[in-house]
Amino acid sequence: MTVKKIITAITASAILALIIGIAATAFSFGVFAPVSGKQAAAAAVAQTGGYAEDVEFEYDYYTGSRYEVEVIADGQKHKVIVDANSGKVLAVKGQYRQQHDNHYPVPAASAVNNG
Repeated sequence: MTVKKIITAITASAILALIIGIAATAFSFGVFAPVSGKQAAAAAVAQTGGYAEDVEFEYDYYTGSRYEVEVIADGQKHKVIVDANSGKVLAVKGQYRQQHDNHYPVPAASAVNNG
């Protein structure tokens, strides 16, 4: 094998590795998903109201591809799971948003009147 053939083989391997790396990165950001991150955020906001704070694409071998959208509505942070293939909302989980003084707000029904 000549030096020219070795260099050609190494170059071809490097280019192939680069292409595979780019494709894997694009997949991890949901580029190939039928539903975009913007569409997932819109579905999440339509379900909960408020506004989308963060959108993350996730893929799991068993559950498939989905988006996790953090939505802020009515003083609460909601985690909304949206199917990346259909755009349907699969689940909504709500929790109180932490305040600056590290205390969670007390719901009005359980507040104690000290007056």
